[in-house]
Amino acid sequence: MALAVNFYQLATRGAEAVLPALAVKAMDAGHRIVVRAEAAQLALLDAALWRFAADSFVPHGIDTALGPERAARQPLLLSEASLPAANGADCLIQVGGDLPDDLGGLARALFLFDAEGTEVARARWRRLGEVTRVYWREGEGGRFEKAG
Repeated sequence: MALAVNFYQLATRGAEAVLPALAVKAMDAGHRIVVRAEAAQLALLDAALWRFAADSFVPHGIDTALGPERAARQPLLLSEASLPAANGADCLIQVGGDLPDDLGGLARALFLFDAEGTEVARARWRRLGEVTRVYWREGEGGRFEKAG
């Protein structure tokens, strides 16, 4: 399967507001997910996944709090570690920073960035090479609009 990379430029909401819905959509499509972010942001993302919907549960955990065996069983793993992920993820959601250079083994990658990360995202877009890529911009009311 060819790699597809979706760039999500956040304008009005933070990653913790956007991540849960994107993660659930990827899980519903059958993906195992790793969410990569800086250590300080992992607790915010964890809390957002717990609060996402009162009538459902998004199974997940932070790799450093679980240990290797439990981390490997998580359908969604929060981590600051390099790829490959302990849970064998085929979908990466990168929150801020930059995508890793090696995206081998992934079917999908979602790159969430804010205005401060725009230049990094543009540089990554140019370096990706032969992959399917789509650019989404957060518009009025927090809806994402396809922009490229």
